[in-house]
Amino acid sequence: MFKKVWVTALVIAVVSLLGAASAFADGDETSGCMFYNEDEDLWVAGFCDGRLNAFDIAQPVAIYYSYDTVLTTDEDGNPYWTDVVDAIEVWAIDSEGVGQLVLRVPASQITPAFSATSDVQIAAANGITLNYSPSANAFWVTAPGYSFTWEAW
Repeated sequence: MFKKVWVTALVIAVVSLLGAASAFADGDETSGCMFYNEDEDLWVAGFCDGRLNAFDIAQPVAIYYSYDTVLTTDEDGNPYWTDVVDAIEVWAIDSEGVGQLVLRVPASQITPAFSATSDVQIAAANGITLNYSPSANAFWVTAPGYSFTWEAW
């Protein structure tokens, strides 16, 4: 009997959780998106539109990779299609939540930074910068009162 009650409770919990996830999904791409944080063993709200800084709810910028699909070969010489980063885009977010493209930095402009021996600013516009740190192998974006860092590809 205990097993049936436990299974029933588990099913109810899963259905409730899926119902909540479905309710969150009814808005736009940025409302109610939840991600599991393994380090802290909890769910956190974020944006579901593909931005790299998805967990920074009140950020003044949104950072995205732009991709291009290219034909390449594996180690055995077999061709296959894959997506590669072709640019980093930084969008300024205004107080109404509307984004405006501020930086679109093509990979050809980013790649030389990988051979730098010290931190380098790759691009800047309207008080927003895209930077690279070779010692951390990381990019970071700064905006007034904001900074976001992530591992380079």
